[in-house]
Amino acid sequence: MSLKLQAKFLAPDEVNLIDPPLDSVQRTLWNDFPVIIHRRTQEQLKFIERSFEATPSEAQRFLSYQSIARTHGHEFASAIMEFTENYIAAQNVYMSELPEFGIYSQVSPILGCAVFKADRGFIDPCNNVEFDFTGKVKNHSGYEHLRLTVPPHRVVDNKLEFIKDYKPKEVIDFTPNILEMNVSDIEKALFAIDFERLDILKKICGQNPEVLTQKNSAGTNLIQMAAYHDSTLDYLLGFENIQLEHVNKAGYTALMFAVWNEKFKNAEKLIKRGATPQSYFYQDSYVPSIYEFMVNEYLFTEDVAREIHEKLLEIGKTARDG
Repeated sequence: MSLKLQAKFLAPDEVNLIDPPLDSVQRTLWNDFPVIIHRRTQEQLKFIERSFEATPSEAQRFLSYQSIARTHGHEFASAIMEFTENYIAAQNVYMSELPEFGIYSQVSPILGCAVFKADRGFIDPCNNVEFDFTGKVKNHSGYEHLRLTVPPHRVVDNKLEFIKDYKPKEVIDFTPNILEMNVSDIEKALFAIDFERLDILKKICGQNPEVLTQKNSAGTNLIQMAAYHDSTLDYLLGFENIQLEHVNKAGYTALMFAVWNEKFKNAEKLIKRGATPQSYFYQDSYVPSIYEFMVNEYLFTEDVAREIHEKLLEIGKTARDG
């Protein structure tokens, strides 16, 4: 399936940068990533001016870009780092060309959940982490180095333009020394998956097979993380004791992760291995169908959601009949 996300977003040049309601949010897409445009109030602007000193240190900021590289790759993270650091170097307290408007990726830098606007900033509902009106984490010491990313953009004649061909001057390899990290084996394995280090994942699983059924603090297991990667998913699907129907604390399954990230080939592999696109109950909680998930949570158009859902059902039927 070569279907692309089609959602109820504005085109970038349709975003109102003149007179939208105060404290309102508009949404658009940058390279298929959802972006929120928030119009700030005078009170919020004053808060931003007072909070600039709370900007994380350079070392902490590097960890934030490293987290982005885990899920989006080194070139993407390097571009975000260069663009964002230019704002910080210029002491642009608003992190924006237009102080009235904050422009951020809607994707949380923690586990990729969609953030939503709240009274005092933005909230990642999957981890209960709050971001202030410049995108900095404000309520969780473990994530204080993270921030909502600022997509490369410019404003021309009150129109938002994304710099689609923005390339960093230097592509940085953010990969840490995973095996030497002072974290649990499940966390090391998740890092190995994110950085597509199949060699390290194999080593960890070989030394501690229990990681195949373990979960991290967010309730996410290896197969869920691998669902939006490539070689690591193929490797994990070769084990008998993987838990395809497991639901993490945010309510997401491996199949949902694959579909949301438009990894439709991976969705097909999961279906053939036994995952279901239909709704079901997991530990007494209702898990929506892929159709419901796409329409209700991520605002795919109904036609696109139906087409994907029916295709996945067909794949599953073929696999069972075969």
